[in-house]
Amino acid sequence: MAISRLSIIKFLELALTCACVALHYHSYNGDADIGMLVTGTFIGYLIIFAGAAAGYIMQTPSHKRIDIFYSLVGVCLFVASGAVIIDRYQHYGRSELKDKNLAKASLAIINGALLLVDAVLTQRGG
Repeated sequence: MAISRLSIIKFLELALTCACVALHYHSYNGDADIGMLVTGTFIGYLIIFAGAAAGYIMQTPSHKRIDIFYSLVGVCLFVASGAVIIDRYQHYGRSELKDKNLAKASLAIINGALLLVDAVLTQRGG
């Protein structure tokens, strides 16, 4: 089982999503409008990335088109989640809640960028 750039990116996506879920657990304050998008994105993609990691370990990769589809939808969802969180908490008073939410938003946007790189590398066969 050779380690490729794509597999490293996949496990980075999983690690960033786990970090987002952990920060979300400690910083969610019950906003329904943010909660639906953010919680759905983080938990949904945690399940998808865990399944992809299990498939990689068992040497049964997913189809290229499905992988690109999940990556591009993930780009939209993670960037939207990060943007919504930043919009809500950028003018919030100085507090630990603000810091955790802005860290969570930053990680979500970074994960969105990593998903875009993943989609490009998958398309190129990398």
